[in-house]
Amino acid sequence: MRQLLKASISFGLIGCLVLSPIEFVPSTDLTVQAKSASTTGTAERVTTEYTKVYTSRSKKAKVVLPLTFGTTVYQNATSGSWTKITYKGRTGWVPSATLMPSLISTEYLVDRTTDLYATWSTKGKRVTTVRSWSHVVKTGEYGKWSRVRVGGKTGWLPTSYLRSPYSNNRITRTVYGSHTYGVDTQAEYDAVYKRVKAEFDAKYNSAEFGFDSYMHRVLNGERGTEDRDDPNFRSLENADLLMAEKALAPYFEGRMSMKTYEKMYRTNGFLQYISDKYDSKPVVGDKNLKSAYDVLFRGKSDCDSSEQVKSLVYDLAGIDNIVVGDGVTHAVLMFKVDEGWMGSGYKAYTKSEIDSINSNTVYLSYTQKGTRISY
Repeated sequence: MRQLLKASISFGLIGCLVLSPIEFVPSTDLTVQAKSASTTGTAERVTTEYTKVYTSRSKKAKVVLPLTFGTTVYQNATSGSWTKITYKGRTGWVPSATLMPSLISTEYLVDRTTDLYATWSTKGKRVTTVRSWSHVVKTGEYGKWSRVRVGGKTGWLPTSYLRSPYSNNRITRTVYGSHTYGVDTQAEYDAVYKRVKAEFDAKYNSAEFGFDSYMHRVLNGERGTEDRDDPNFRSLENADLLMAEKALAPYFEGRMSMKTYEKMYRTNGFLQYISDKYDSKPVVGDKNLKSAYDVLFRGKSDCDSSEQVKSLVYDLAGIDNIVVGDGVTHAVLMFKVDEGWMGSGYKAYTKSEIDSINSNTVYLSYTQKGTRISY
């Protein structure tokens, strides 16, 4: 019965998402592929200060040309504290300390209105103003500052103002439509999918996640007592009967058919098992937490990342689902069953409610390509 409590609690916390119909496309070739090393001899770098390019690894050598702050160059080789670079067809050596780490250009959101500066300081020249929730492309970083490109202009802003990317194009092979579970690479996707799929195949249909004897007793008409004067009121058996009756409320109140309820009960029981086995530490305020990989492999979670795990479990169970949030504080999962789209209230949304959700300025977080929920 304690498992029933866990399952009913899990069932009561489904609501971190809003769903849209998802195309289920099975994949038979899911192998984990580690990110391969680059085969090119060059890598993009950005200068962190004014510097000169020399013909050899010495500041006494002949100067090839000067480079201003923020210039993009290409690294060819390194030797000691020097890096050989190419800029506009000209090659030479610069001190390695004058170059930023290479970054893959990635889209982010700016979570507040801020000025963009020509250098990594608020004392630098203002390039432009970036409005809250604007999309920017991060191209470099230095200390606590990030170099970004927006609206054809490039400048610097504090890294703390950036939210992790809401989408990326590096996931090329998925099993369930556009669902990528918030991950950043194909290797992460494959690892997440294979881990949960293995657990699902081994455990999902086991008796562990089905109705226990108290659920069956309640379905057969037996009830616990809520009369505090009844000597049986404080018994463990009575508590379990009351708990079973409460858990079955969606069915008794006509919000779900028994077929739907049984599936949701089993699915959320399995979800609780995954949550318990891959116990993650809740983290508040980390804007970079967003994926099922964070939960299952990094041991960290928040509402976004936890809902992505739910999304995968629901996908495996054949339940359409989608993740929605306000872009700032919360993300939730909603699911589609025979009765319609549902959330944490386990009551089908009406068409007007779906239209209202679609009209709100919410984002379909990280994994979805659609922009509207179909009624």
